[in-house]
Amino acid sequence: MAQHYLKVSYRMFTNSAASHKLLYETEVTKPVAFVTDMGLMIDAFEERLMQLHPGESFDFTLQPAEAFGERDEDLVRAVPKKIFEVRGRFIEEEVYPGAEVPLMDSEGNHFMGTIVKITDTEVTVDLNNPLAGKALQFTGTVHENREATLQEIEQTAKILSGECGGCGGCGGCGSEGCGDGNGCGKGCGK
Repeated sequence: MAQHYLKVSYRMFTNSAASHKLLYETEVTKPVAFVTDMGLMIDAFEERLMQLHPGESFDFTLQPAEAFGERDEDLVRAVPKKIFEVRGRFIEEEVYPGAEVPLMDSEGNHFMGTIVKITDTEVTVDLNNPLAGKALQFTGTVHENREATLQEIEQTAKILSGECGGCGGCGGCGSEGCGDGNGCGKGCGK
């Protein structure tokens, strides 16, 4: 299947009997643009949008398995507090319950964790995505949906590889989805 260039404005909510909370919203005048099948957005989100035409509205819910997966309690771990020390001092201004912190494993892979609890000797970190276990509702409008050009695919690959120099915002590389933090994986992406 060909990769698509999509431009959408949308709202993302948690969607359960206990919670219907707005998590993210694009401005209608500044829709998010992205190329599909590059790991920027949730696969099921892309699949649903690719079936729509420009001007069409959407309202669908992705179950946890289609979005960020189910919560895995084995991913909540207590680690030595020393891991969060810099020059022998615990960095309490950055490591506190609720803080999302960047982490790295022994193989050099980077990922985020959420601090759950701090004791005198340990820090409990939740390695689940904050949206794991949650159904997500998306409402919005498709502004553009067409086959991506080779130039758009190459430009997205450059952004993802870091060749773009970090962009600093849309336009630095010429990509409309670049650098806004949402088209690059933070809005409803991975």
